[in-house]
Amino acid sequence: MLKGLFIKPFDDVHVVIGCLIFSSVKKTLSYIHHCWYYLVALISIVVLLPALIWTARPAANYVHFFKLAKVWSWLFLVGMGIWPRPGKYKMKYSGPMVLAANHGSNLDIPMTFLASPVPVVFMGKAELLKLPLFGYFFKQTSIAVDRSSYSGRKQALIDAGQRIKDGYSVCIFPEGGIPPQKKLLGAFKAGAFKLAVDNNVPIVLMSIYQSKFRLGDWGEPSSLGPVDSEVLGEFWPNTDAENPLRELSDRCYIALAEDLKKWGHTGNLALPLRS
Repeated sequence: MLKGLFIKPFDDVHVVIGCLIFSSVKKTLSYIHHCWYYLVALISIVVLLPALIWTARPAANYVHFFKLAKVWSWLFLVGMGIWPRPGKYKMKYSGPMVLAANHGSNLDIPMTFLASPVPVVFMGKAELLKLPLFGYFFKQTSIAVDRSSYSGRKQALIDAGQRIKDGYSVCIFPEGGIPPQKKLLGAFKAGAFKLAVDNNVPIVLMSIYQSKFRLGDWGEPSSLGPVDSEVLGEFWPNTDAENPLRELSDRCYIALAEDLKKWGHTGNLALPLRS
């Protein structure tokens, strides 16, 4: 009788210790994977450095840089132990558009280079300018958004609108950053949809699957394996709506959230889904 009383607490202590050790090992591996991310990014850029510098020069055709960035993306993702599987999509509209995708991890930029149906100019946070080498190419080829000031955000939208008028497509992650992993999809910022409404161009909506499981936040579980993506279609502004910007944003949010949920993603949402 007494023996049975002492064995269970002793076993429970072992279970708790085992769980703590397992959690510590997972966090350590996650940190190693993140450090590897920066190392592989640096090495892959250095390998292609002369060609990247040539195609990113101010007088160069951006399309050439975009094609080379696809090569970099393959090198980088494979070096990370990720096998990219971008879905095929043929655009119905031949003009410029706004590409909008969910943002689950830092793997999404190279995945978007590979999955975008047309060359796109990226809009991203100004903090990316501080990264060694990558920051230089981001400055030369993309639109930096100073999210700390209204004037910075406004100027970025003006610059993006000019790119669209010049015939280029623009890519924006409408969540405005990488949301916590407990969220299925973060609330959308207005920028991507304002660009589409103001310039009467479609939102091309794209889902990126598994990326947040392959490279989560620091300390969150990471893994090796495939990352899939799929373009969900072209979503045009409804000019007859009372608020075209809000209507387009909500329509895209629900379509993207439902698609991610269908793929097995779970988490909190900013809008209720259709029943």
